[in-house]
Amino acid sequence: MTARHFLTVVALVQGVLLAALLILIVLNRWFRLRRRARDDPRRLAVEGVMQRWALGEADVRVVLVQLARLPVSLAVDALVSWSARVPGDRWRRLAGALEHEWWARLVRSNSKSGRWWKRLETARFLSVAATPGDTARLLKLLRDPHPAVHIATVATLERVESAALATAALERLPQLAPTVSAYYAGMLRRSRTVVVQLLLTRLRRTDDPALARLTEFAGRLQEPALRESLTALAGHADAEVRTQVARALGAFPHPESIAALTRLAGDAQWPVRAQAARSLGMLADPATLPLLHAALRDPDWWVRLRSGLALTRFGSAGRNALLAAEVGADTSARDMARLVLGLSPQALAEFAA
Repeated sequence: MTARHFLTVVALVQGVLLAALLILIVLNRWFRLRRRARDDPRRLAVEGVMQRWALGEADVRVVLVQLARLPVSLAVDALVSWSARVPGDRWRRLAGALEHEWWARLVRSNSKSGRWWKRLETARFLSVAATPGDTARLLKLLRDPHPAVHIATVATLERVESAALATAALERLPQLAPTVSAYYAGMLRRSRTVVVQLLLTRLRRTDDPALARLTEFAGRLQEPALRESLTALAGHADAEVRTQVARALGAFPHPESIAALTRLAGDAQWPVRAQAARSLGMLADPATLPLLHAALRDPDWWVRLRSGLALTRFGSAGRNALLAAEVGADTSARDMARLVLGLSPQALAEFAA
């Protein structure tokens, strides 16, 4: 065989493969159009019956019949879509009725699947249709190695109040990236009573490596019962813990909070001092105004900025302190006072938050 014959064979093979690829694309498009033509009327029927049921004009059994006619993935999508639009008591009745549906049992059984997307489908379904009987299954999904699965599962805390589930989610919280951690925190807040009791226990463990992240979360909750535990951590050896305590105490107006923040405002670490200044501004206790005025001369720029912004929360007294610093002898304080006084009200509202 000559080189020309070989090239001809290669060209023919490539032509056949290209033709096969084009046929596959056309067939795939055709199958998808057929599936859409078959499923769209069913999806519209589900939308209609869900709307009537939400208004009290249809029975839950009609909803179950229409959901069973859809492919499982579309049925789960419909449930997720409608979960936020239906009152809680009616939705709980639907979730209870779904336990006996064959396709719902199939979705639940996929929690043990070796394919993560099947486990994700189970997590999405349970996030809107979980019952107390699903607790063991949810615990396993919360500890799933795939991030999409356990992120979807944490939403079930809104439906199932369980100390075991809240504990599992709280244990995972310190290991997450900041954005995902914020989402977890939002879900955990919905199990507030259970979570507060768990946090009270965890915050007492001063050697816990996750203490800084747990302190940050405790600050997000702004639960008065946590104030005493947070104040007790103001002298912790870890600077990150002290930073989170300084940030959190701004949401707890109390003499002990002001005393702790006054100490933290003199901390050796500048992030601690900066957060303490921010929180003192949020509390706006007149006795701390001289402290913030003095902090305008701090060696670190961020501390000076936070102190200047905090002074704007003291009203006319804080503004007078800034005006005095603007004509004072200290160059750093003078520059910061000029910067803060030149900000617009919108910029102050954004930066001082």
